[in-house]
Amino acid sequence: MLSLAAILLFVLFITLPYSNQAFHIDDAVFLDFAEKNLEQPFSQHVNDYHMMGEDFGEWRDTHPPVDALYIALVMYLTGGDWEQPLHIAYIIFPLMAGISMFFLARRFTSHPLPATLLLLATPVVMVMSHNLMADVPMMAFWLAATALYVYGVDRDDTLLLSLSAAAVTVAVFTGYQALALMVLLPAYPLFTGRLTRKNSLPFLLPAAAFALYILINISQYGELPRFAHAGGTSLSAQHVLDRAEGMLLQIGGVSVFPLAMIAVFSFRKWRAILLAGATVTASALGIYHYRADNFTGTASLIYIILLTASLMLLAIVITESIGQLVKAARQRTVDTDFLFLALWFTVMLAGTLILLPHATAKYMLPFLAPVVLIVFRELEFLPVPAGWKKAAAVVVIVLTFLAGTLISIADYQLAGSYRDFAADFSGRYQTSGTVWFIGEWGFRHYMEAEGYKYLSSGNEEVAGGDIIVSPGVADWPLAESVSSRMRLAETIEAQSDFPVRVMGRQADAGFYGTYWGTMPFAISRAPVELFQVFVVGTGPLPERTGQLNIIRALRR
Repeated sequence: MLSLAAILLFVLFITLPYSNQAFHIDDAVFLDFAEKNLEQPFSQHVNDYHMMGEDFGEWRDTHPPVDALYIALVMYLTGGDWEQPLHIAYIIFPLMAGISMFFLARRFTSHPLPATLLLLATPVVMVMSHNLMADVPMMAFWLAATALYVYGVDRDDTLLLSLSAAAVTVAVFTGYQALALMVLLPAYPLFTGRLTRKNSLPFLLPAAAFALYILINISQYGELPRFAHAGGTSLSAQHVLDRAEGMLLQIGGVSVFPLAMIAVFSFRKWRAILLAGATVTASALGIYHYRADNFTGTASLIYIILLTASLMLLAIVITESIGQLVKAARQRTVDTDFLFLALWFTVMLAGTLILLPHATAKYMLPFLAPVVLIVFRELEFLPVPAGWKKAAAVVVIVLTFLAGTLISIADYQLAGSYRDFAADFSGRYQTSGTVWFIGEWGFRHYMEAEGYKYLSSGNEEVAGGDIIVSPGVADWPLAESVSSRMRLAETIEAQSDFPVRVMGRQADAGFYGTYWGTMPFAISRAPVELFQVFVVGTGPLPERTGQLNIIRALRR
C-alpha cells in the first residue's frame, strides 16, 4: 500500500503543476471529435472540417473512439472544454500506467517502486501526461493488459486472464498500435512452453470486437477504419533510415537519462567493445551533421550522447538475445523474461519504423516499459554492493526527472504561446477587413475560439486589406494564388529566457516530429514561437495599436 501511495503522490507531483497547460498539438482534433460525440456518441467523423490547409466535407477520425468519448464525458460533466478540469481528469491515465508498471516491475525486477518512478519520470511520459491525446491512455491500458496477462499466466488465474482480455480490448480502441498486444502477449507463455487454450482465449474478445468495428465502418462509410492521414508512410530506404535516426535520438533523449543509460549498460564484461562501437558510430554521424547541417558544437555533443545511449540499448538487446538463443540451442537455462522484454521492444520499434510516418517521442510509449525494465535489470547485475545499486537507482531517477521537468516546462511555454497570442491579438490592428489565420494544433483551437477564420489553400474569399496570421511552428503552406498577394506587416516573437526548446526549425528541435527538427529537444535561445502577420494587397498597412506580451505561460 505504501508503494501505491508513493506512486499516486508522484503522479500528482508531475501532473498537477501543469494542469492549466493550454491545449496543444492534436488536442484540438480530439476536442473536435469529443464535441461531435456529445451530439452523436461513437461518431467517427465530423462534417465541414478543415485541417492541414484543406477543407473537407467529411473528416474521418484516424484514432479509435475511446479517447474522444472520455473527453466528451468530462466535457458533459464539467459543462465545457476548459483546460484544467480536462487535464485533472486525465491524471487517472498516468496513475493507471504507474500502478500497472509497478506489478510488471515486481515480476521482472527486484526493485518495483524505483522502476515505476523511473518510467513516470521519463520526459516522454511527463510531457505526454500534460495533454489530451490518446498516447498515455493507450499506454495505461497496454500496461494494465500486460500485467494482468502475465500474472494470469503465472497463476493460471481465469479472472486475471479475463480482465486482461478486457484491457486489451480497451487499449485497441484507444490506439491502434495496441493491436500488437495480440501478437506480443502470447509470446510470454510460448517462451516457457506454457501456451494453452486457456491463456489463448483472452485474445478472442479484442479480435472479435475489432472485427465488428471493421464491419461497422464498412457499413457506415464503405471502407475500413481510417488508420492514418492521406499521406501514408514512405517505405523508401532513405525515409526508413531517417525515421530510424529520429527514433533512436528520441529513445536516447526522452526516455531514461542518456548518460545514466550509457553508464548502466557499460559495466558488464565485454561491454567496452559495444560502447566503443556505439560511440564511434554516433560521433561520426554527429560530425557529419556538424559539417553538413550546421549543427552547433553543443547540439553535436548532445546528438552524440543521445545516439550513443540508444545504440547501446539496441546493442544490449541484440547481443543478449543472441546469447539466450544460443543457450536455448545448447539446451541450457534461458532467461525467457529477458527474451520477452527484448521481443516487446524490438517488435514495437520495428513496427514504428515501418508503419508510422515519422519519428516522434510519443511513438515510444508502447515500448518504453521494456526499456525501463531492461535498464533496471542491468542495474541489478552491476558488480557493486547493494547500497551502491540503490544509490545508482536514485541518481538515475533524479536525473531523468530533472530532464523531464526541463522539457515539460519548454512544452508548457510552447503550448501557452498559442493561447496567449490568440487572446492578445484582438485589437492589434485597426482594419475593416477579415482576420484570417493559417496553422494547426492548439493555435487553430484558440484562434477559432477568438472568432478568427481558418484560411485553407483553396479559399477564394481573401480580399485586399485582409490580415493573415501564420505561426512559425504550427504553420501550413498556402496556395500560390494567396501567398503571392501577401505582404509581411510584422513578425511577433514569443521569447523566453528559459533555454530549452521542444519544437522549431530555428532550434532544430522536433519532440513531436522530426519534420521540425532533428533532436527531441534543443538548448537554444531561439524564439519559443514566432507569428508572422501579413496584409493582403498593395494598399497601406493597417494601423497597429498596443503591445503584445504573449509569454505568460509560467505565470499562469
